[in-house]
Order: sequence, then structure tokens, then C-alpha cells
Amino acid sequence: MPMTAEHDQALPVGTRLGDFRLDALIGHGGFGITYRAFDTQLAKFVAIKEYMPVEFAMRRADGQVAPRGSRFADDFTWGRERFLDEARALARFRHVHIVPVLRYFEANGTAYTVMEFEDGHSVAQLLRQPGRRLQPEEIRRLAEGMLSGLGAVHAQGFLHRDIKPSNVIVRRDGVPILIDFGAARQAMGGRTRTLTSILTPQYAPIEQYAMDGKQGPWTDIYATAAVLHHTITGSPPPEAVSRVGTDPYRPLAVTHADRFDPSMLSAIDRGLAFAPEQRPQSIVEWRTLFGGSLPRVEDAPTQRMMAEPAPPSVASGPRLGGASRAATEEIDPEPPVSRRKGFFRRRLPIVLLVLAAVATWKYAPQIRERLLGTPGVETQASLPSPVPIAGPAEPSRAAPTPAPVPSAASTPAPARPPVTAPDTSAQKALTDQAQRAATDARAMAERAEEAARAARAMAGEARIVAARAARPDLENSERLTYGGGASYIGQVVDGKRQGLGVAELGNGERQAGDWSADLMNGLGTVRLSDDTRYGGQWKEGKSTGLGLREKPGAERSEGNFVGGRLEGLAVRRTLADPNVVQAGEFHGDQLDGPGVERIGERERYEGGFRGGQRNGYGQVTDADGKTSPGRWADGKLVETAP
Repeated sequence: MPMTAEHDQALPVGTRLGDFRLDALIGHGGFGITYRAFDTQLAKFVAIKEYMPVEFAMRRADGQVAPRGSRFADDFTWGRERFLDEARALARFRHVHIVPVLRYFEANGTAYTVMEFEDGHSVAQLLRQPGRRLQPEEIRRLAEGMLSGLGAVHAQGFLHRDIKPSNVIVRRDGVPILIDFGAARQAMGGRTRTLTSILTPQYAPIEQYAMDGKQGPWTDIYATAAVLHHTITGSPPPEAVSRVGTDPYRPLAVTHADRFDPSMLSAIDRGLAFAPEQRPQSIVEWRTLFGGSLPRVEDAPTQRMMAEPAPPSVASGPRLGGASRAATEEIDPEPPVSRRKGFFRRRLPIVLLVLAAVATWKYAPQIRERLLGTPGVETQASLPSPVPIAGPAEPSRAAPTPAPVPSAASTPAPARPPVTAPDTSAQKALTDQAQRAATDARAMAERAEEAARAARAMAGEARIVAARAARPDLENSERLTYGGGASYIGQVVDGKRQGLGVAELGNGERQAGDWSADLMNGLGTVRLSDDTRYGGQWKEGKSTGLGLREKPGAERSEGNFVGGRLEGLAVRRTLADPNVVQAGEFHGDQLDGPGVERIGERERYEGGFRGGQRNGYGQVTDADGKTSPGRWADGKLVETAP
């Protein structure tokens, strides 16, 4: 496993955790820190992952992990329970291509998972080595190992959901290992659309960008195909959001047919189909498309360890969260592939590829409309107080409507020619100030991206809570009715909404999640009548805290909210072509202060903002990589250096 730089929240090297002594930091992310440790009882190295959600937890001086304030306490505790649930589930099975979970425990106010330490290099490290290029035989072994491991994962009711080069270790003996299952969730009944969003843009399919995108094996298949694409071409495929409308993806079967088996290239192309339904729907189906291009080895069986006999539902293959398109569809463990069938189907991928391309071209508008929707912005409403069924309807209370992101057409076209700095000293002063502003902007944007990642995860957790609130077998559930056709089904205390529940207004708005004192408080989701959605934290009936607001096809905002508006670190992007992305600190739903704005592939601005427009010093980098310093006022360039 790769080593990395120190982290300010990590435990010091030498710290003892029971029988384990920490001796190095392996990696860290928004939700956990991974260490290499020495097991003093078994005299071997292991990897230990610590639950550390940095956005709402911190390390105290005594080493204990605690929430960043009382308002994050419930989120921290709930997340720790899910962390342990995942560890318990993953510890139940063994597979040669999956990192084994050895044990789990609680300490320092948080939780830990102990795994085998896999000595080797990640695929990301291998791809970064100077002059290093994976050979066809290495890629074949990598593909076989990843398919074998994912087949076992899916058969046990899991999705990985964060497959990328850094999460695949190639051991010194050449065996690929899937690691970091922090995004995995065990399937539980109807929770098919509540998996936590953890997204790596170059490897994530389009359904991971939508708040309610239906995910399943086809989601992991896309990410795996993206990793294989990277090993073959030296770069990942275009980001899924850039493939809406005119798709820039170039099939490997066309561009690399001289070095690889056509069946393998066609199979990877199918795995990278933009629309989920055009990809293989299971590892079994995908494997057949590879034909005879994979190594002729048998899969190592999954050894699932259970304390008691499995119930019939498990023995027959549990449903996978997000994997079943019909409520009764199940996924069976992956059977051995018939090589004879693979031989006769070698030509099938070419036909399927052509059909997929035609379907994508023909139905692109429908796919785009279905996945991304139509423009608009969010407002929020709360239910009126309960009234008798026959009583008059009361109006819904709406939060302020956020201002739109400036479109590419409105950014920045100067109304008058910019003033050129008159002399060399003035030019240098302008350039220096612009560079300093750009440096500050990049630092702020990085912090905003971290907040956005945490917000996506929080939105995923909110969807889980909303799904629990909507379960028909929710304990102590009651139905309340209101004027105007509004209703609430959920838990009630003293006649008020308290606990989990779902409220629906007469205009089609729907709120689901945690309720307290008759208002949404905690985690939950809302879908407005215009299809605008928010998922994340709530306070007194308003979206406040980390969350994700989305108007399908128009805009998506990820970060900190107060009263329904962006307030603090966040990232906002328009989804129309060209995409406009702003990252930095927002006030009143507008970017204000140092920040970064990117307009498609056309240009990138790093500098100051005021009221959502470029203001102050900064610099623009165009599509050719040329950087131009300048000063802006109200979105217009007013001074530049020649």
C-alpha cells in the first residue's frame, strides 16, 4: 500500500491501539485515516482504518475523536455505527482479490477496522512511474482480478462505488486486490436508492451525479471499465457530465485495436456506455463480452463466514442495494464462465457495440432529459400547522429563491476595452497582485472541494434516513391530514411530527427524514413541485448545514447551507453546455471572496469575486494554457498587462 504525507488529525506514529502499534500513515480522505500498524501478538503488519469524518469531527489533545460541536453529535454517532456495520459485513467473507477484514473495535471515541496489509503498489502509482506502461498481459490479469473480486462483492449484496486506480493494489506477486470499501452498503429491502454518494469524477458514471440515480452492478462496471481504459490509453475517459449531449468518448475498439484483443476493447467500451441500461447489468453478463481475452484461470471462491446457517433469502443470493430494476429481481453468485460459449460469442460484442452507439445517438435527448431534467432553482416550503380535514388550507412558507449562477454567455465580456498598465513597474505590480490573488483563490477552492465531497456524502446519508422514514412498516407511525390536500405519515409525539416521517403538500412538494417540534431537524430530503431537490442537514425546517441542492439539467450546489442558501465553502455548477463551475466561499448564495471559476474547457479564472461576479485581481488561463493577469470590476476586465 502507498505511503503518504502526514495529516494534522492523524494519531502520532508509535501510538498503541490495544495489540497494535501504529508505525506509518498510509492514506486519508474525508471520512477516514488509514495507518500501517504492527500486530504485537501475531508479529505481522496490518492496515487499520480509523473513522474520522473531518468535516464534523476533530482530534482532541488527548487523542480522543469528538464532534465539532453539539449540532454534529448525532451525525458523528450515526456515521460511526454505519462504519462498524460495514466492517461486520465485510469481515464475513474472504476472496483472493478483496482485502480481508480481520477485526474491528471501538477506541478513542471512534471506531477502527483492521485489514491485511497488502504489500505492493496501487494501479495509480504504477501509472505514475516514469516510462512505465502496463503491458497487455498485465492488463488482462488486472481485468480478470477486478471482475472476479467484484463478482464476489456483488453476489454478497454489496457495491464498491469508489473504484479507481488508487483503490486497486497490485501485490508483489502480481495479484490485484480491491481495497477501501468505505462506500459499500449491504442491501436491505427497498433501500435501492440510498447509497452514500462518494464520487471520483473521472471514474464515476452519470447516475452517481443525480441525487436519486439508480445504482447497481452497472455502476461498478463503469468505474472498472474506466480504470482499464486508463491503463490502456494512459488517461481516464471523459468525465460523465461532459458526455451529456455530444459524447466525446472515442471507442477503444477503434483507437487501440492494434495492441489488444478486440473482444476486450469492445467489452470495456460497453462497460463505459453513458446510459446505465446500455451497460452490462451484471459481472456475469459483462464477463461473457470479454470472450477468451481474459486469462484462463478459475475464480477463487468466496468463503463467507457465518455464525449460523444463512436464511433462505441469503442462501439464494441476497438482493443488491440499487442493483435490482424490479422489486423481486435477485443476483446469484457468479458461476464459472463457459469458454466454449465465450468462443462462440467473440463476435457478439461488435454487434452490441454498434447497437449501443445507435441507441445512444437516437435516444440522447431522452436520456439527457431523464437524467438531468430541466432548468430551475430551489425554494423550500414547510407544512402548515395541523388542521381538521374539513378546515381551510393554509399557505406554504417558502424560503428565498437562490440567485442563478452566471451563465457562460454573461461571463466576462468587457463592455469597454480594458486599460493596459502604462509602464513596466505597473505591469509587474499588476502581475504580482494577480498571482497572489490566484494563489489565494486556488487554496480556497481546494477547501471548497473538500466541503463539497463531505456535502455529497451527507446528502447520501440523508437519503438513507429519508428511505427509513418512508418504510411502510415504520414503528409508531400515524397519519395526519392538513388543509389543501397536505398530509404527513410518520412518528408523532403529542400531536406533533417527532421522529421519522414523510410530509406531502398539495402542490406536490415532499419532505422526508428526521422531524422534531413539528419541523424537519436532522437529516432529510425535499423534492419541490418543480423537481428541485435538496438532501442533507436540516435545522428548524430549513436546509442548514452540509447538503446538496440540485435542479436536474440546470444546476447543482454542494457545500454549506444556511436557511436554504449557500453560506460558506461550496461548489456550484451549471449543467448546461458549457458547464460553469464556481468554487470558493459563498454568502447569500453568491460566490464572494477568493474563488475559482471554470467555463467548460474554454477558460479558468482564479481570483476575487463579489456578488457572484469576478471582482478584483486574478488571472485567466485559456484552453491553450496561456495565462493572462488582470483586474476585474463587476464581471468586466478593466485592466490587464500586455
